[in-house]
Amino acid sequence: MQNADAYYLYDEAVILENLRVLTQTFPNFRFFYSAKTNPNPHILKTLIKNDCGIDAASSGEVRLAVKHGLTPDKISYSAPGKTDEDIRYSLPRSRVVADSLGELSRIDRIAGELGEKFEIGIRINPPFGMDSIFGVSSQFGIDYESLGEMPNLSNVSITSIHTHIQSQNLGWETLAGYYENVLSLAREMKKAGFTIETVNLGSGCGIVYDDEMQSPLDMESLGSAVRKLTEKYADVSRDLIIEPGRYIVGKAGVFRTRILDKKVSRGKTYLIASGGMNGFLRPAIANIAKLYGHVNRGAEPLISCGNPCKITVLNDLEDTETVTITGNLCSGFDVFARDISLPKAEVGDFIEFSNAGSYACTLSLREFASQPKVREFFRTVDGEVLE
Repeated sequence: MQNADAYYLYDEAVILENLRVLTQTFPNFRFFYSAKTNPNPHILKTLIKNDCGIDAASSGEVRLAVKHGLTPDKISYSAPGKTDEDIRYSLPRSRVVADSLGELSRIDRIAGELGEKFEIGIRINPPFGMDSIFGVSSQFGIDYESLGEMPNLSNVSITSIHTHIQSQNLGWETLAGYYENVLSLAREMKKAGFTIETVNLGSGCGIVYDDEMQSPLDMESLGSAVRKLTEKYADVSRDLIIEPGRYIVGKAGVFRTRILDKKVSRGKTYLIASGGMNGFLRPAIANIAKLYGHVNRGAEPLISCGNPCKITVLNDLEDTETVTITGNLCSGFDVFARDISLPKAEVGDFIEFSNAGSYACTLSLREFASQPKVREFFRTVDGEVLE
């Protein structure tokens, strides 16, 4: 980590502990890691080594999973707007999940061109919300009410369903209710003649971003509810999948950036740091939202709350000062935090941001202004630091 003005550090021990908690909460489930949350190769290797599959949101992520040695039964490819090329590459290498009736017809045609029979899934836009009895229109999935309009299929068979409504939920009762609704929907589809061998319930498990305003998801209560549900719906499917991305890696990463300059402008103190929006976008987006007076949880994965991370100055000073922390981009929006109290810092000190393992490096504006790329490091359980 020497000679790096801005970098991420991911901790394998935290990742493995989070995976242990998930395994305890969801016994007999399979976990498909949402690679878009953080595709760092060391993280992928750790999770794959611990029997996780990959939830791919693009054919590029299918290629990434194949590169790491995963077989088709361990890769789920669910995304809107797949091209014919995406489908042609992914059908033999993953479980392709159709996102629309038109796409379902294209998948069947391409399967015929490949001369093979494939098992696929469909993404359902359910007739309910995460905490609502009403469904909404969506760019994702096939409306449940439209399943009667399914095209005739000659080259593929539908053997799995996938639902996902909302991530970053901290209410165990809300999640348990959602999971029950999905399993009940799957049961109804089986009664209607669908062959449902696999049910992918998406995710929803959130993490605390703001320690003062949020409470952790009660995994013990959620686990108790999940065990009752799997017993109640044992007839639905023996192959149940959860897609935990953020829960596994969100708190396993920190972002550190060096103070490059310090100045006072009309009574305000500014710390100018390396790697602002081009390093860690989430706090900058939260600050932009505050300027317009509204932070919406529905804007995930960009915004979870107004204070998305804890900020720490990595020095031993006790005196504090009020500062605004910015990046070094030529943009007035390149601001980590405004008018916050921190231990007094000087040029050369590092500032650390928590909650930087999920939707952090991948979302940041890495090409903006041709700045140096922020580096990523991975600390193994043995204490070795890899890049």
